[in-house]
Amino acid sequence: MNLDCSRELVVLFGSQTGCAEDTARRIARQAHRRYFTTHVHSMDSFDRTILFQATPPLTIFVCSTTGQGSEPSNMRKFWRFLLRKSLPHDALSGLRFAVFGLGDSHYDGFNFAAKRLFRRLKALGAREIVGRGDGDDAHYLGLDGALDPWLDRLWAEVEAIHPMPREIMPEDTVPEPVFRVEPAVGGEERAMGRAEERAEERDMERAMESTTESAEERAMDKDTDKDKAVGLDDGSVAARLVLNERLTAADHFQDVRHLQFAPQARLSWAPGDTCVLRPSNPPSAAAAFLHAMRWADQPVAIAGSSALPQWVPRHTTLWHLAEHCLDITAVPRRSFFELLRVFSDHPAERDRLAELASTQGQDDLLAYCVRPQRTILEVLDDFPHSRVPLRYLLDVFPLINERAYSISSHATGEPRVDLTVAVVEHRTVMQAPRLGLCSQWLRRMQVGEAVRMRVERGTMRLPDDARPVIMVGPGTGIAAFMAFIGCRREQARGDSLLFFGCRRSSADFLYEQQLRKWVDEGWLTLFCAFSREDEGAAYVQRRIGENWCVLWEMISERGAMVYVSGSANGMPQDVRRAFVDVAVRGGGLSEGDALAYVRLMEKQGRYQEECWY
Repeated sequence: MNLDCSRELVVLFGSQTGCAEDTARRIARQAHRRYFTTHVHSMDSFDRTILFQATPPLTIFVCSTTGQGSEPSNMRKFWRFLLRKSLPHDALSGLRFAVFGLGDSHYDGFNFAAKRLFRRLKALGAREIVGRGDGDDAHYLGLDGALDPWLDRLWAEVEAIHPMPREIMPEDTVPEPVFRVEPAVGGEERAMGRAEERAEERDMERAMESTTESAEERAMDKDTDKDKAVGLDDGSVAARLVLNERLTAADHFQDVRHLQFAPQARLSWAPGDTCVLRPSNPPSAAAAFLHAMRWADQPVAIAGSSALPQWVPRHTTLWHLAEHCLDITAVPRRSFFELLRVFSDHPAERDRLAELASTQGQDDLLAYCVRPQRTILEVLDDFPHSRVPLRYLLDVFPLINERAYSISSHATGEPRVDLTVAVVEHRTVMQAPRLGLCSQWLRRMQVGEAVRMRVERGTMRLPDDARPVIMVGPGTGIAAFMAFIGCRREQARGDSLLFFGCRRSSADFLYEQQLRKWVDEGWLTLFCAFSREDEGAAYVQRRIGENWCVLWEMISERGAMVYVSGSANGMPQDVRRAFVDVAVRGGGLSEGDALAYVRLMEKQGRYQEECWY
């Protein structure tokens, strides 16, 4: 790839959930209106040698931060390359760049990936176009609270470097689709053949529960061969569901599931790793989407950028895209309203969409869409005269992202992948309950059904010695610790302490029998907090405070590891404060020194968190 850099602009993203990629494509559309030829890639898929040319194109980096300040998976190779000591200090002296980070200031590692990237680019001689932007999901306007003013500054500086040849294009100017979807020509038989195969597979899956295991295995082999034929060589393997049971009481408001899968090929993992799955929409949602768009199912072909993920077939049907590829029950981002407005030919709806897409209308967008968690399907119902041309289908509607769940089992003997999943279902002002796509998909799954899964390294790691481990895992935060304890028991290593919290011992005490068994065998010391049962609304941080003496001895004298896992809504901060108090009471440290002590533990890898919203 040899770019003419006079009016070329590259936007590179590191994205874990799709938000950074969405932002990158929004920047590219704005650049197109300013007469730039744009190229959008994940950092790992981009030919990085272009950045080392004498006059590389202007380059905008957009990256999120995952875990405890880590880089997203699709920029890690790029980042490791930038860290090479062999790179001279002026290796990127020709590069003009800008960096925008996406993060959440509730986390200690707020925008660490973007901050490190910005510093490293400058250390290699690159010159920033504008100061780093720090998007904060905790801002009342979300990421746009920082993005909009940052973009204003960016384009002012870019236009000073490369003045526009004429007036900026109108806001309703949209470039050619990145992924062009068109009725299939010459590929109808192939696409329809695959559609028929998928229909046969759905029928087979519904009957799988009553078939023999050998028939299930043959079906799994058939699925694996088909996935290879369409290019699903992404490290995933086929697996069969062998257990799907509810862990919480039937009358408890929260349905928490224990699911167990039998991989049909070699799959290895370590305690703390995650299982990655990509869910599908329920058929009713797929049907509602095609009805809303006024489309009949038909074979289609997808052309355009090679950046289309390999799991999306290039020859398929609209039904397959609606059921298995498009995230049509997601809460739409601002870019969705921007593009839907462009394609609307209904004056009133177009004006309303313009308000929701504007900088001034972000409070309105929050009230209409974000807070009630209104879905794409519901927005389409509210704007019945505004529709997207088929060819722009994949540019407007987001793809379904993978979901990662901590593995609750350790790989031993005949490995089984155990997951602990809270089924998401809650109310907002909307009439229908809000449903989690992946957790509901897993809840509906029948024993014998086939899925594809892969393993990703998690953020928490057990020590390879016998030092004590202190685990804090309220609710489904216990998931990874079930693997931790099982592994420690098998290896006969050290003391294991678990602080577990839930509402009531009779309702949501997850894995109670197994935990009690480990306690009786001497492999586990268990501290429980039942917030609706114990006096004074006890939480795990209270139990930590009550046991400060034994905890400080383990931490200060025996080098104990501390792990925190669970909901990020206040719990990690409360637990961290509890351990700061342990250092104050146990070590006689001042508040500031105790906080520094815990931060040092984190830097040394002795205090690890894996939390989520």
